[in-house]
Amino acid sequence: MAPLGTALLGTALLGGLLGAALLLSTPLQAQGRVHADGLAALVGGLAPGPGVDVLLRSDVELRARLHLAGQAPDSPLPLAPLPTALVRATLDELVGELLIAREAARVRIRPPSTADVLHERERLEAEAGGAERLAGLLRAVGASPSEVDELARRRAVVGAFLTANLEGTTEISDAEVERLYLTGEHPFADLELEEAREPLRIWAAQAALERAVARWVGVLRARTPLRIVLRDP
Repeated sequence: MAPLGTALLGTALLGGLLGAALLLSTPLQAQGRVHADGLAALVGGLAPGPGVDVLLRSDVELRARLHLAGQAPDSPLPLAPLPTALVRATLDELVGELLIAREAARVRIRPPSTADVLHERERLEAEAGGAERLAGLLRAVGASPSEVDELARRRAVVGAFLTANLEGTTEISDAEVERLYLTGEHPFADLELEEAREPLRIWAAQAALERAVARWVGVLRARTPLRIVLRDP
């Protein structure tokens, strides 16, 4: 089940929002929503305090720029104002991670291993276009490598929680693959069944995983005090 945690973080929590956001060009700064305190969200309470996770605007922007850096690794580092939709999608991703990480701590999920955290760190480096490009981005925005380490640790915790709680979610039987194939509601309608079987199985498994993660995040959002500052008027 190890691939479960690694498969979801770039897709299930963000859904399709990042792809759409990259097509937009309206920077968030133009919306007049830069808050002096730099807060993006509070998870676990409506004001900073004990037991409340504070998500800063800089956390959101770093994660968004890290994603952009890997989209065009031969281009200059993405230091221009960020598209509004990208910032908001990234904020949703990070809030989802924090909600799941808090739940993992509450139910005392077995902590991820050092190797799991290192694997997530390497995935973040790869997503940014490589270790050198990530290091350059951190220097350019004044961020610390420890911020990436913390992001990797939290992603490993989330992966461990989802692996423990979504067992069987991605198991798609041959009968289900054949049923889906006949609907034609998939990207492989131009292929014969045998050609489409395995790609369709992977596609269906990812879709099932995304739905399951979305349900978890929805449940946790409903029962956890949460304040999204970045969206306040």
